[in-house]
Amino acid sequence: MTESKTTAKHDVTVDFGCVELTGSLVHDDEHRVLELENAEGPAESISISLRNYGLTPEPGNVFIKDWSEHSGLTARLAQAGLVKPVHTLTVGPYQSTAYEVQVTL
Repeated sequence: MTESKTTAKHDVTVDFGCVELTGSLVHDDEHRVLELENAEGPAESISISLRNYGLTPEPGNVFIKDWSEHSGLTARLAQAGLVKPVHTLTVGPYQSTAYEVQVTL
């Protein structure tokens, strides 16, 4: 039997700065995805893929952008004990900040 690479923490409220959403925070380690699943609609992506820049997070980690609607999100997730920042990255044509974080659900 294959061990699942998906973990979840239920009844989590994520503060996006302008709105708070509550649901299940789900980490799919195989695909390096972190998202908030809620009953009100589609899952809200927390992580971002940086494969276009040749970057893949280490096992147990994901990338989170720090621009647009996710500005300050990594710090709020870390303060809540849901992630631990590992690396700061600068990506894209606007030299935007993203973080590689260890998911600590």
